[in-house]
Parts: sequence; C-alpha cells; structure tokens
Amino acid sequence: MTHKRVAERHIAVVGAVDRPVELSVAELRERWPQRTAAVSFDCATSGPRAHTFTGPLLREVITEAGPGFDPARRKDRSRFLLEVTGEDGHATVLSWAEIDEDFGNSPVLLATTLDGHQLDGVGAQLVVPSDRCGARYISGITQVRLRACGGAADQGRHGDDRVADQVVYGDGGTIGRPV
Repeated sequence: MTHKRVAERHIAVVGAVDRPVELSVAELRERWPQRTAAVSFDCATSGPRAHTFTGPLLREVITEAGPGFDPARRKDRSRFLLEVTGEDGHATVLSWAEIDEDFGNSPVLLATTLDGHQLDGVGAQLVVPSDRCGARYISGITQVRLRACGGAADQGRHGDDRVADQVVYGDGGTIGRPV
C-alpha cells in the first residue's frame, strides 16, 4: 500500500471510459453537485449503524468521464458493470443499470463527508443507500473501473478493445473477448 499525504487521496476512474481521470476527494466535492443520504445499515463487525453521507452521485462522475457505451441505447447501457476498490483491497460490483435513471435510479454516492466530517484524509466512500447491510460501503476508494460484460458490448462504442479485460486464472489460462 502506498502512503499518501492527506491532501493527495485520489480515485482513479478507468476502464471503458473516454477520459480516464484521477480525482481527489476535494475535486469530488467541488466539481459535482453534492447529495446527502441519511442511511441505516447492519455492519457485520459493529452491528446497526446510522450515518449521514454527502457527495456526488457515482453516475454523474462516470458520465463526465465518458462511459464507453451508447447512451441512447438502453440495452447497451445495461451491459456495463462498475467495480469499486478500496485501499484495503475490499471491492464490490454494481451494475450500471442500478444507478441509471432509466433503470434502478439508485442514488449511489462517492461520499466526501461522513456525519459532517470531510473524508480528504481517508478517501472517498462508496454509499449504496438501498443496501440493508454495509458490505458494499467501500472506504478509501482507490479505483472505479467501468467494464462491459457479454458479447459485442466488449468492443465498446469505438470498436476497440479498451473494455475487453482478460481474466487470468490460477493455472495461467486466460479468457478474453469472444472470437
């Protein structure tokens, strides 16, 4: 793990985006409208929790990065996944459809404050207000990766392979794009 000074915590927005970017917590607070979510969830280690988070909507941040799907095609949008990883290695996956206004419209946040305290020193936190348990509340986010799943969508709207990640298995084999 790389130790960074407090003011240098960044999230890398990568994968199937036109404009990959690294954003600090302060930039997340300054560049997008801030939403507030008062949430309650069950934490496996500390029991019931209630907090108020503030930050931009995840979909707005990814939209500005230029997601690699055709925004006019609902079926294209519904094939994309977001993998969110924290500094401690904890990761989770959301579908684009969960956060898309035409589908689930879930107000998932990249929180910049927790109970009124700025998160610049510890990094942004993923907040999924609809979840009853806190397992997808990723702290100290380091990366958000957009990727396609399934068939033709793997080539993205530009016909290139930016979206086609290969999965490497323990025996050294790989699975890539369908041929």
